[in-house]
Amino acid sequence: MRRFWQIGLILLGTAVFIPTIFAHAELISAVPAPGSTVATLTELRLTFSESIGPNGQIQLHQNFISAAELAPVVENEVELVTAVPPLPDGAYMVQWSVISADGHPINGSYSLGISSSLDGPTAPWYFSGWAIGSLILLLLGPIALFLTRRKQA
Repeated sequence: MRRFWQIGLILLGTAVFIPTIFAHAELISAVPAPGSTVATLTELRLTFSESIGPNGQIQLHQNFISAAELAPVVENEVELVTAVPPLPDGAYMVQWSVISADGHPINGSYSLGISSSLDGPTAPWYFSGWAIGSLILLLLGPIALFLTRRKQA
């Protein structure tokens, strides 16, 4: 029985520590958010799940052509930040590459848009049609179920 508990503890320890051994830095947030459209773009800020090396790169492309010369810097050991010069409206691709603390290179890309015709901030998520429709279903569903069962009784 003692052997059973020893094996169990070894398996539990393995299950807990193996993912951290093989883990690499991951992009956990970006400002502006991937897929978003902003009125003006003055800064790109990428936040990673763990420390990154000092030589991170960010490139900004429009139609596969470099849109601006960027000079990213690492802040707080987990953020890659760069100022962005004024750019015309359009669709852009952000391409980034960093080296995580464990020495593995990580890269990725996402799109974003610039549209100076935006009338300020967009409506909060709770005013979206999807959220309102879900709320109506959540409220009216139980009421309809109650009334249906009441008629059957």
